[in-house]
Amino acid sequence: ASDVYKRQDLKRSITNGSKPVVDFGVAGVASTDINSVLKFTLTHIRNKSRELSLNNPIAKNYIQKCADGVVGSDGITIKPAVEIGELGDDNSKLNQSIEKLFYRYAEDPEQFSYDGQLSIDLFQQVVEKTRARDGECFIRIRDNKYEIIDSARLVSTRFGLTKNGYYSNSIEFDGTTHKPIAYYIHNYNPITYQIDTGSYERVPAEEIIHYFIPEFPNQQRGIPDLFAGQKVLQELQEYIQATLVSKKVAASTTAFITNTNTGDYELEDEEETRLNVEYLEAGSIYELNPGQDIKSVNPNAGVDGINDFVNNLMNQISMSLGITKMNLMGDTSNASFSAAKLADRLQQTTFKTRSNAMISRVLKKIYANWLANELLNNSKLGRFSDFDNLVIAHYIPVKNTSIDPVKDAQYEIMLLDAGLKSKQQIIHEMGYSPDVVFKQIEEEKSHGSEQEQQTGNEDSGTTN
Repeated sequence: ASDVYKRQDLKRSITNGSKPVVDFGVAGVASTDINSVLKFTLTHIRNKSRELSLNNPIAKNYIQKCADGVVGSDGITIKPAVEIGELGDDNSKLNQSIEKLFYRYAEDPEQFSYDGQLSIDLFQQVVEKTRARDGECFIRIRDNKYEIIDSARLVSTRFGLTKNGYYSNSIEFDGTTHKPIAYYIHNYNPITYQIDTGSYERVPAEEIIHYFIPEFPNQQRGIPDLFAGQKVLQELQEYIQATLVSKKVAASTTAFITNTNTGDYELEDEEETRLNVEYLEAGSIYELNPGQDIKSVNPNAGVDGINDFVNNLMNQISMSLGITKMNLMGDTSNASFSAAKLADRLQQTTFKTRSNAMISRVLKKIYANWLANELLNNSKLGRFSDFDNLVIAHYIPVKNTSIDPVKDAQYEIMLLDAGLKSKQQIIHEMGYSPDVVFKQIEEEKSHGSEQEQQTGNEDSGTTN
């Protein structure tokens, strides 16, 4: 019989009690489809993620690390690289003109953002923080300005059928291609801070940038980065609070006064127990009554092995967030140089993947939208028929500070000498414009040759 029970327990553990594997631990969810699960759970996990990002120091630090690593303090740089004319034609002046016009517009909050608060660098930081915290970020295109929409305004419970398709999680899709057609943005009351789930605005998909990193095929909404580690983060916070309470108790002393002389304190009812509680002021000296004695209790600190326990939880938290523990904590006290360099390499790869998502889903659309509007009003940049050649640009992610810049520079030179990398590519990755750098180098060379020639003439005149 015991073998039968063991097999039944093993079967339940494998099948998870016949529950769906993908249910996010929420009762009532009976589907393994990610969009069905999000319909029931998205609001809850998003609110929990927002709560952690405010009152949990680890979660708050992770959100900031995402913004620093993905877009940096100055944002991802956009360098125009138009391909007008024949291959190899010099378009440096046109590139510089387009870049100057774009950043004159993008760095002005009044022109760039709908509320006049964000320039393109601050905009990128807020967008990435929102994606990491909420799992997604909705950006509305209003002509040539941009507005960040609270993801809570697209309620996950709105679903149904349309004439040519369906709408799910407040997004309308084509029934054949499953391509987004429109987004249902519910109205928001700025006085009561409430979202009206019964009143919404249908916004065409062309006016919305939905920025999220999908985890499943055909996933409609984003999952907060903090979701996988929510439980562990909560457990760590509770454990640290319990440890503080234990430390406070351990720092205190409890005293008990015992009485051996019971002659004067006979109880009328033997079943009744009387407990006298007295509070002794710190530093006071009391004279006890005859037959009384005082005993003290010094509780032990029940926090043995706290370092091992916290390290174990931090390993799980860092894995759930996709960030190394060293980068998450900013602690290199016990790390060797090689370990620190490896952790830095791994983290750069993670952030580069997210930077590519930011470039593909957000920045390319913003730049293309600006250029289209600019060509309508400025014919000097070129013809609208050449838009596909004019919109080409290099998107340069944040350049991380190297912990060994000399070896990194030697590595770049080796790639250059081996013909595996060009000077232009190296200069682009450093965040500079090759056209400008090459021009400055030529000017320095010509200026240096002029000085050498002038010095030679002076020397010959002195000799004569």
